[in-house]
Amino acid sequence: MYVLAYLVVAVVGGLLVSALHGPVVLTIVVTLVATAVLALSLLLVLSIARIEIGVAGEIALVVLLLVLFALIRPSIFAFVGRAVGSPELGQRLAAALPVLPGQLLLGNVVLIVWAAFLGRLVSRMIREGKLLLPVAVVASLADIFTVFWGVVAQVSEKAPEVVETFSAAAPVEAPAGVFAPILSAVGIGDFLFFALFLSVAIRYSMAPVKTLWASFVLMIFAPLAFMVFPNARGLPGLPFLSLAVLWANWKYLEFTREEKRALGFAAAFVVVMAAAVWFAFHR
Repeated sequence: MYVLAYLVVAVVGGLLVSALHGPVVLTIVVTLVATAVLALSLLLVLSIARIEIGVAGEIALVVLLLVLFALIRPSIFAFVGRAVGSPELGQRLAAALPVLPGQLLLGNVVLIVWAAFLGRLVSRMIREGKLLLPVAVVASLADIFTVFWGVVAQVSEKAPEVVETFSAAAPVEAPAGVFAPILSAVGIGDFLFFALFLSVAIRYSMAPVKTLWASFVLMIFAPLAFMVFPNARGLPGLPFLSLAVLWANWKYLEFTREEKRALGFAAAFVVVMAAAVWFAFHR
């Protein structure tokens, strides 16, 4: 249901943007369509997190969806070819696959579903609901580092097509001269961790629905961060998702005195390491 709604809203939104004129009208339409698609994406992830299925089924679906994703987004072969030292072979494989109508939207849907099942699978390693706190904090710090200074930053600069391949792009774009406060794309890692957070919240009877809508609200306002970092190529999404999941499930995150002490030492260590990395990249 959410997949069909996603496609319908995206297609109708694209037709409206191409037919309408005027910066104010276009800003409203683009913003509403992008917001609706974002909500449907998150609802799709929640619906997948609620499916009752075993580990074997999750693994099978992750592999199947990976194959489907490669067929719909053949640029993945160019990325793999470059990674293994055979860029020409990868480009030939990517060019050999046909281009389908609506392939961008289909690729978005498959990426979201693939990431959601992968996040479900990874979530099985978390044995207690309260472990969402350290997982969310570490994931957020790692995302900030990779987006601004690490792998994602380098790939965005040297091979932006790779980032596009593994992102769900906004189904509508604001025409030239029109500014709309929307996320232009959401990376696969954001959907993966969102599915992980929701799967843990469901498994340990926490607050998955509250988590979803808190995440939705923060992701709507996330583009405002570009006002703080106007020259940033990308925006780390996990800090926003982590803030939402921790706020929505805070009352379930109860730790013993020993666990709090251990978390305090771990937090201090992470802060020191983060500061060291920041100074190393700004010398």
